[in-house]
Amino acid sequence: MIVVPKSRKRKKEEFCGWYLVHRFLGFLSFKAKCLNSKCLAQISFVGIELGQERILKFDLRNVQKSLLEVERNWKKIDDKLDLEKLGRRDTFDSVIRGRMMDAYNHLDALLRKGVEPFSVDGISEILELNNVVLYGSNLTLRLEYNQAIQANSDKFMEYIGPIEKWYRSHMKGEPHPLKVAAEVYVAVLGFPQLFIEGNHRTGNLISNWISMYYGHPPFVLSVETAVAYFKPSKEIKRFADKSTWRGRARLPKYRDSFKKFWEENIDDKYVEA
Repeated sequence: MIVVPKSRKRKKEEFCGWYLVHRFLGFLSFKAKCLNSKCLAQISFVGIELGQERILKFDLRNVQKSLLEVERNWKKIDDKLDLEKLGRRDTFDSVIRGRMMDAYNHLDALLRKGVEPFSVDGISEILELNNVVLYGSNLTLRLEYNQAIQANSDKFMEYIGPIEKWYRSHMKGEPHPLKVAAEVYVAVLGFPQLFIEGNHRTGNLISNWISMYYGHPPFVLSVETAVAYFKPSKEIKRFADKSTWRGRARLPKYRDSFKKFWEENIDDKYVEA
């Protein structure tokens, strides 16, 4: 186990070097767990035959514009969420926007490399996307929250297996990527959630990864879609308990409603021409 340095007087280069070693060793450990897991024992690269020419990439300038508008109009969005009894949410400020842009840049790099969702490399990058959503590219912040990151990694390893297995089984034959993207989002957000924090944002990124890997545009939060997005998300988070009969019985309803939302709100303007 690597011990986090307590001194804050180390040079930035030392922090960077320590962090890279930490992530590399953690990645090797993660892959070893994956390869020893019954749930991940038969990973197949089901989408690779589509060819990388089908994989879409982000227009990051338009993504940035959309998120900036959400930040500027957040009070109006939050007031409307409260008016419709959906509950107020944490403020979408410049820090959250910056970390989301870090995450979009990271996902865009994965798409450009042709990394498939839920492949061995893809699974480790799903966890990394959550880390970027929560901590951005701030290495010092990650070192400070090392114990939280490790606890989150442990939870992720406990719950990722069934989602990965479901993904592989539904991407065989003649898959429906948008249906799979929407249902994976429900699986991430429904109880028990995949991560300790950041399930909405990371679930959205994972679903975009699936959509764009198979040639469909992404959904990016906008002023126009924010309330419509948070409404089904709240229902999924509140009621989709996969551990109970009642929760399992309601899952098809949430899957169908979010699939409809996803298909109606993905947008080509966020795709690089």
